[in-house]
Amino acid sequence: MAFTLPSATRTTDTRPAWSGMAVLMEAMILLLFLVGSLAVMTQLFAASALRAREGEQLAQAVALATDAAERFAADPATAPASSTEGDLVVACDVTSEPTDAGTLYHATITVTDAGAQNASEAPLYTLATTRYVEGVS
Repeated sequence: MAFTLPSATRTTDTRPAWSGMAVLMEAMILLLFLVGSLAVMTQLFAASALRAREGEQLAQAVALATDAAERFAADPATAPASSTEGDLVVACDVTSEPTDAGTLYHATITVTDAGAQNASEAPLYTLATTRYVEGVS
C-alpha cells in the first residue's frame, strides 16, 4: 500500500482575473445604494418632524381660538381684543349690530405666530362666531 503526499508546488489559479474586480464593483454599487437610501430616509424623517411641529402648533391655535370664542360667548362686550399665549397671538375683533330687541355681536378670532418675520403672514387659524344678546342696545 502506497501513500502519496500532495505536491508542495503551487497549482495555477483557474479563476478568471476579472472575478475579484466584479466583487469590488458589486460592493461599491451596494454601498452607493445604501448611502442613497440613507439620504432619502433622512429627508423623509426631517420632513415628518417638520409636519409634526406644524400640526402641534395648529392644534394649539385651535384650542386658543376655541377658548377665546367661549369667552366671547360668555360676555361679548368684555371679550379681550388681544392676548399672547406662549408664541401665539390671539386677536379678537368684535363688532356690534344693534337691533330693536337687543344687540347682535360678531367676532372674528385670529391666531397668528408671534415669531413670524412679517405681520402679513397668513394666520394659523381663524374663527368667526356670532352671539345675540337680548335687551341690550
